[in-house]
Amino acid sequence: MSEVCEQQEVVSQVEKALYQLYQDPNPDNRREAEKWLISLQQSPLAWTMCWQLMQQESVEVQNFGALLLHNKISKSWNELPKEQYETLRVELIKAVAQFSGGAKVVLTRLCVALVCLAFHCIPDQWPNALVSMIQSVQSAAASLPNSNAMAAVLQLLTVIPEEFDSTSTTHIASRRAVLNKEIRFSLGSVLALLEEVLGSTQPNVVKITAMKCCSSWVQFGLPLPQISNLLDFLLRSLVDPELLPYACDVLTDLVAHQDSFKYPDTLKKILFRLIQLSDFIQSQIEDHNLDESIALCKLVQETLESNMDLLVSEDTEVCEEAMDGVLLLLRFFTVAGCYPVDEKCSVITLSFWEHLLDRIASTELEQSKVLQDVYVSVTTSIVEVFPEKAQYPSDDDWEAVWSEDEKDDFIKYRDDLSDLGDSIQRMMHFEYLQHLCSRLQMHFSGSSSPPWQPVEAVLFLLQGVATNLTQQSSSLVHGVVSLLPRMPPHPTLIKTVLRLLGCLSMWFRSHTDLLRAVLPMILEGLTRPHLAPSAALAFRDVCGECAEQLTPFVLQLVLACQRSLADPNLENRDCVRLVASIGNVLCFLPFKDVAVSLEPMAAPCVQKLQELSLKEPWTQASKPAVERELMILGAFCHYIYLNVTDGEQHPVLTLLVKVWPSLRTLVSKWCSDQDIVDIICVCWSRAMRTICEQYVPLLEGTVEMVVKCYAAVHYPRLLDSATQIVETFGKEGSCSALIINLLQQLHTHSLSFFQSSLSDSQDVLQSYLVMMSRCLQLCPVILLSIEKTAKNLFDIASVSLGLSEQRTVQEATSFFATYISLINSFDPVREVLGANGLSLVKLVCEAVAGGSPRSYLDYFCGILSAMNTHCISLLSVWLEELLSQEGFPSPHLSVMEKQSFKSTVLRERANPREMKEKVKEFSLMCRGFHGTLYAAETL
Repeated sequence: MSEVCEQQEVVSQVEKALYQLYQDPNPDNRREAEKWLISLQQSPLAWTMCWQLMQQESVEVQNFGALLLHNKISKSWNELPKEQYETLRVELIKAVAQFSGGAKVVLTRLCVALVCLAFHCIPDQWPNALVSMIQSVQSAAASLPNSNAMAAVLQLLTVIPEEFDSTSTTHIASRRAVLNKEIRFSLGSVLALLEEVLGSTQPNVVKITAMKCCSSWVQFGLPLPQISNLLDFLLRSLVDPELLPYACDVLTDLVAHQDSFKYPDTLKKILFRLIQLSDFIQSQIEDHNLDESIALCKLVQETLESNMDLLVSEDTEVCEEAMDGVLLLLRFFTVAGCYPVDEKCSVITLSFWEHLLDRIASTELEQSKVLQDVYVSVTTSIVEVFPEKAQYPSDDDWEAVWSEDEKDDFIKYRDDLSDLGDSIQRMMHFEYLQHLCSRLQMHFSGSSSPPWQPVEAVLFLLQGVATNLTQQSSSLVHGVVSLLPRMPPHPTLIKTVLRLLGCLSMWFRSHTDLLRAVLPMILEGLTRPHLAPSAALAFRDVCGECAEQLTPFVLQLVLACQRSLADPNLENRDCVRLVASIGNVLCFLPFKDVAVSLEPMAAPCVQKLQELSLKEPWTQASKPAVERELMILGAFCHYIYLNVTDGEQHPVLTLLVKVWPSLRTLVSKWCSDQDIVDIICVCWSRAMRTICEQYVPLLEGTVEMVVKCYAAVHYPRLLDSATQIVETFGKEGSCSALIINLLQQLHTHSLSFFQSSLSDSQDVLQSYLVMMSRCLQLCPVILLSIEKTAKNLFDIASVSLGLSEQRTVQEATSFFATYISLINSFDPVREVLGANGLSLVKLVCEAVAGGSPRSYLDYFCGILSAMNTHCISLLSVWLEELLSQEGFPSPHLSVMEKQSFKSTVLRERANPREMKEKVKEFSLMCRGFHGTLYAAETL
């Protein structure tokens, strides 16, 4: 009696907690209720309480009871003794039957619990579980009043595939192969049941549930020839407005399945059945039934994709038979309206047209020509509707009606149209360009100016083919360019014109007369803020392809860029593009004219950097302006790339000398800002690459700034800059004192920094190891002349070997490989390795034995290979001493296995690949995996 009272009390507590969870406005009460309900789910009491809760009248309480049961089965299955499996299964089947006529949410949860139980019991505790489960639920529901056996069975069938999909993330994921076999075994019974339901006089709501269920089972590969009755019903259902969307979904999933290609005859029959429905499909399009049209379009498109071999058959009669299917899909592409507001079908067809054209192009030349003739009417129809599809809506609709998402979708759609146009142009060649140019000429045939939208659409499509022009196309392009001065003055249209000019840049190289004609248009665009980004792109392309032809206009170009750079709203990337474009042209000028031509653009940058460096107080508000001018400076350093002879001063050096005082001041003010420091480092890096040895006069100041910044904040980029200084000037004897000073101070600051935060600053550590490794390769005398450096470097790299990040370990092992290679040349290295080499080999052995992930093994092999090459006698002694210790590096190893490993390492000095394989094998032995299936699968 007390147990019953206790259970009733828990039921009351559950009701109260659920009320608090869903209806109490107090968040503290909701959190407390949730905490208590979770604790109940984890309690063994839940196995019995769930049944009590499901007997209550409240649907919320019933659902929580079903949830409890499902959670216990899915997460606490091991708590249940095997002798109770049968009892639980029987009770759960009864519960599913009982709730088949009740709340669907409870029925669904119970079905999930029953399927989860079956997955646990398959195959040993419950043979033929799925078929048996369906039959048992049918029998149990039929014997109860107010039950709905069909609802329960269909819900079960819907849940099975969903739960199978979820097993990939659960603890029974390892049994997916067994479950898949059981599901496929039950496939015949399931299909028979679904065919029976769909062929019966059941109401449409039941048939819709059966179709949804069928969609869930498609993933298991339904054999199309064996479900002819099901296919027939689905195809007949397409004309039923209520069933159409669901029938389309099932058919689309069936024909798109990866196994559908095995049944070409059935796929062909489906295609011809759809062709027979052409009039019905056309009526759906004309009546603007958007959802139905989308579903039908997807079905036709996937069916054609599955019949692609039929469409490109060598037998032209076969192709022509299937042509009606292609024409049917064409109706969806040519549907009136603007995507995605008025219609959403045309975008679905694009991938098919691309695939069809690719298949035609990939066939043998003779067959390709035949297929092009077969489909010429289709491609012509596509081309004719292209401009309408790419056309913007009215300005009022674009601004007031279209959402931002719709605008983004339309922009992407136009890009897809342009890609398709490129494919069509490769097939139609001159005819496609001719059609677009004729359409453009037609718009200007009247006396009045045409609307901007249709003109812009044609020019946009021309961009896609402008980079693949032939000699035959020149007359057509001449005609297009001659119309540009007559274009309606709309910003969007002008941007498209500018981008088209950029695409024609290669063509302008051999048509300089027209280049001169359009150049003012591009330069004018640079001075207009709303057009500057598009003009900068066109300017970059034209200067890149026609740099030599533009040299007579260099002053004009520079002044236009100067005016554009003066606009504070111009994006930083566009500023860089302008400098890069001018740099391309300056390369073709006589050297004496470069500095003069560059001055009008560079002088404002020098002046603004000076103003920003003197500005007090400096605040974050001035940061964007500083970043902008430094990026422009970096662009000058990178793109003004000239061949300088002896006695000539590089213009970039002249520029840097002018800005150097300002740069020093900016570094002192902004040294704690990583973004600014990164940009300054880029300027140094680019300048060193561009002017090379002429950078030497600036080296002392650069070293001073690098050290000053690094002392304030330890940024990895500063160490990267120091590495480049070493790489560029490390072998210059005149710079050795500066480099010693640089390395000594960076080394000192790094030692202090690493003592407190080594593992938390691995990005800094990685750059430090790279820098020191390069120093050892290029100027070891300079680096090792610094007191105690050899020992300090050894200690830092040793600690790095045990850190977690892969790149840290990689750089540390790479450093050691370089370090060890100097053992016979430098006494400090010889002394450090002689005293500490044993500890290093111990670290390597421990890492191989399991201290580091197996993916790091190749890195540690690098250390062994370096020792094998440069100090094999010491390595032999160290390995002998370490491997003679009992249990080292792993208790899984025998004495013979250790000796074999040692011999292999010492023997394979000339074969690093073989050594790596032996080290991996030794690692598996140490970890106890050698000879296991896991080892075989992961080697």
